[in-house]
Amino acid sequence: MSRPGGCMKIAEIIIRVCAGIVLVVSIVAVALIAMLRSQRDVLPQIGGHYVELAENSDMAPTASEGTLILLKESNPYVPGDIVAYLNDRNKAAISRIISIDHKTSDVSVDVPYEAMVNALGTPGMSMESVMPYDPDVVLRGDNSDREVTVKADRIMAKAVFISGIMGMLTSMYWNTAWAFLIIAASAVICLWPFRYMQGREPKYKEQDIDGPWME
Repeated sequence: MSRPGGCMKIAEIIIRVCAGIVLVVSIVAVALIAMLRSQRDVLPQIGGHYVELAENSDMAPTASEGTLILLKESNPYVPGDIVAYLNDRNKAAISRIISIDHKTSDVSVDVPYEAMVNALGTPGMSMESVMPYDPDVVLRGDNSDREVTVKADRIMAKAVFISGIMGMLTSMYWNTAWAFLIIAASAVICLWPFRYMQGREPKYKEQDIDGPWME
């Protein structure tokens, strides 16, 4: 019986690589979710970006519940930015800046607060910010009527990437049993010998067939 061709070996390699990718992504997702569950006031970081999963629909449809949001400390912050901030329970929350220092346009703030627009409307130190001054920042979710007012130093980071699909994939790992099943299945596929894809070994070896008893 002839051995299967190279296509079977290529299929084996593809299966192992895909299973390996799933395994690595699963482990990272489980570690990420563990960090999100353990301490909400310090968001986990990947590659210099904070990672957050929207916990409710306050920011729908921009960021529905379960949406993956990557945030980065990036000055200046202006009205319209989606940011993570520390709420009154010292927990990270996601919302959109509505106004800064009671202004909805031509205003910005650095965190730690350093600069606001000056009287001419250009970036720079304003007269107020020369004094110890921490402007009020009003936030509201796109799908919420509730406004929250915090001090500027409660702003943590600005959203730079939002993905519902990535959030959906990551959310699967919130269920511990489901996460374990995915990790176990991908690990088994990675380690499985796949001997059936290499063809069956002959029942008798050539030297056995041509042995002395054939003489």
